[in-house]
Amino acid sequence: MCVTNLVVLVILILMPLGGQCAGQDGKQPFFLPKNPVAAAYVLNRLTNIELIDAPRSEFVYVALIERKGLDKKYRIEAIEGLANLRKSSALAELLSIVTELDTKGEESAAILRELSVLLLQFKPEELKAQRAGLEKLAMDSQLPLARQIGYAALVTADVSAELAWGITEGTEQRLIDFLFAVPMVRDSKLRHDLYPKVQALVLKEDQPEIRRAAISTITALPGYDMETFKQLAGFVRSGTEQPTTIASLGRIPKKSWPKDQIEPLIESLVGYLRGVPVAKRTEFEFLDAVQLARELTSLLPVEKGKAINTALGELGVRVVVIRTIYEQMLYDKQWIVAEAGKPIEIILENTDAMPHNLVIVAPGAVEEIGSAAEKMPVEPDSQGRLHVPDSPKVLHATKLLASGEREKLSFIAPEEPGDYGYVCTFPGHWRRMVGTLVIVKDVEAYLAAHAEPTPPQLTEWKVSDLAPELDKASFGRNLGEGKQLFTTLACAQCHKLGTSGYSFGPELTDVFKRWKDDRAAVLGEVIEPSKVINDRYRNYLFELKNGDSVSGLIVKEDASSITIHAGPADTLVQTLPKADIQSRRPQELSLMPAGLLNLMSKEQILDLLAFIESGGKTESEHKH
Repeated sequence: MCVTNLVVLVILILMPLGGQCAGQDGKQPFFLPKNPVAAAYVLNRLTNIELIDAPRSEFVYVALIERKGLDKKYRIEAIEGLANLRKSSALAELLSIVTELDTKGEESAAILRELSVLLLQFKPEELKAQRAGLEKLAMDSQLPLARQIGYAALVTADVSAELAWGITEGTEQRLIDFLFAVPMVRDSKLRHDLYPKVQALVLKEDQPEIRRAAISTITALPGYDMETFKQLAGFVRSGTEQPTTIASLGRIPKKSWPKDQIEPLIESLVGYLRGVPVAKRTEFEFLDAVQLARELTSLLPVEKGKAINTALGELGVRVVVIRTIYEQMLYDKQWIVAEAGKPIEIILENTDAMPHNLVIVAPGAVEEIGSAAEKMPVEPDSQGRLHVPDSPKVLHATKLLASGEREKLSFIAPEEPGDYGYVCTFPGHWRRMVGTLVIVKDVEAYLAAHAEPTPPQLTEWKVSDLAPELDKASFGRNLGEGKQLFTTLACAQCHKLGTSGYSFGPELTDVFKRWKDDRAAVLGEVIEPSKVINDRYRNYLFELKNGDSVSGLIVKEDASSITIHAGPADTLVQTLPKADIQSRRPQELSLMPAGLLNLMSKEQILDLLAFIESGGKTESEHKH
């Protein structure tokens, strides 16, 4: 027995207990020691469901933060719970947790990536108050990822990269850390303004490590996609840092690829691929290059494309790389075409901060499997996969991948042609993270007859972007389209509008009357749902005396009880006796997600706004 386990065993036998965790619904109670090492040992032995059900305490909060495979809401709850217990702020606790996780090595990297998103969502002025801690994180952390989080937070806090850039001068590793931190910065303007600095480093031949970091980072700087593509394509042709450059090229949106660069780049890629030893043709660098070559080939005339695809096919099996889009809950490909009965490899690369998987299902089964996954316990199946239903309609599935992880699915494509869905089954994701695996007898003939679906256009809309157009919402809008958008965006799940929808969030039938017909104000409520939260619709977290916690909107309160509405269903209304409540805390974030409009065009937003302004009527019912 190792020394650590022996110490834990002795502690468990001899230490006084910190308290009995009361059982629920007949479950056996468990006891939590006061010693943090012993408590961590006990909690690590719990399943995810048992940990989620555990009465809340400081040790349980820490375990919830560090446990893999849990929904983000449990980490948020735990951070706020620690802040409440320790009389500090959520940001201070989050920074402390990140610093502590840094000491635990690479095993904590997946959780660090998830926490980085929460940390970087704080406002610049809040981050600036913790600047000393952030600078220490950037400069002194053991893990590169922790240092990168520190630099991204410093840039966000300063609303400028200059001070953080100054810290890196003269130190190669700090500069590399800074470069890999840049894609984490949420403010697109701050990233855009870094182009001259990063571009100069892309040309730095005498420092290859810095150069590779700059090549990887430059595609995250908005506004320069075409220039960057031309430069990186030149690197591939000249044999400069080819693996890094090829991977970076694959991250540039297809719409920005200059047509005059396509054929010369394909020629260079095919030459590069032929030079890769056969033994290395299953490695990710090779597969990235195959994927890029196929994507480029799809833009060529049919006959040219067919010849190149034949050449690529001789190099190995059909390979498709699917990446997640950062903070958008989307795959970067919504369409894959493969030949029936032939081998295929699909690689999922999770470049998002949230966990995702990829599940291939039988035709027409996306909703059935997605809904079933939402009702599953948070426990792995026999293959170690979370949120994958036991169903014959699930054909293939990856594990749940943390941020930065990759997994390859290798299988024989179905013999029966048809449209097979692929979907992320992490709860709540399936409605948005979905694509189609098209199985056909002749891939080339199918591609010649069918255009590839246009990838989604993401826009981080601001009210100021749409303000000059808002007068156009007063006439000639497509109210039918607005009604359809109101449903597909899941607005109707939480809001009543006219005769449809559910009254969980604010009633929208007279929302324009409440805002004095100010379209900009109504639009602002959609784009920034957490900016102003009406007390009636503020979510509260209740800590109960038995150790449980529940959250919801307060719909009724009297001297002895509080009635809350925990979600958009009548079954989610419950009454809490005040005698059972330990504390209540208002939540700062709206239950309505931000970014709902990011996939929509300006015209679609105006149609949606017009439909809401109509009070839920379509053209046949309402003359707008």
